Amino acid sequence: MRMSALEKHFVNSPRHAQRVADHAYQLLSHIDCKSGWQYLDVGCGVGTAARKIAATSELRVIGIDIDPKQIEAAKSLAARPNLQYKVMDATKLEFTDGAFDVVASSMATHHIPDWGRALSEMLRVLRPGGYLIYSDFVVPSWLAKAAGLIRFVGFPTTSELRLLRERAELVVIHESHRFGKVDVIWRKNGRSNEAGPRNCTQRLS
Repeated sequence: MRMSALEKHFVNSPRHAQRVADHAYQLLSHIDCKSGWQYLDVGCGVGTAARKIAATSELRVIGIDIDPKQIEAAKSLAARPNLQYKVMDATKLEFTDGAFDVVASSMATHHIPDWGRALSEMLRVLRPGGYLIYSDFVVPSWLAKAAGLIRFVGFPTTSELRLLRERAELVVIHESHRFGKVDVIWRKNGRSNEAGPRNCTQRLS
């Protein structure tokens, strides 16, 4: 689902985009990772977070968004050899299984009616031992049950996210719930082929 013009104006505003980018960087600092790891930003918008991650780490970053105009705007800004953008539907990711070491999505899935499928796709393209970084609005389970909101909004509930984590046997690295928003870092079960990790954000001056 594409954003309305009003939503896009807010999301693309420099102040908001920078806040999202800074938050993405802060969450990534919880992870020890290696130079050359593959990082996917799902719902990247105009690419502010993807650019920050690419500029301050040795990761190879791909940003995807369903809106061609957002990707066009992202490509028109600073280019980097370790950064690329693609137009893509989050519910139909055009990548092979286990292609990424880190998959991140910030404030994007509430724009996707089938957010569950989008999250399933993110987990599919994440390698065993890789990390899912996820931030978005959530509906408290008690409120959804009391008001029937789950029938009318695309936001996941806290219980649905917990069930998804349990079914996928994801390991909790970090979780924070505040004011109807959630930040999580989950590690996908399975042995990583990577050895000797180091902090991938160490290039930040």
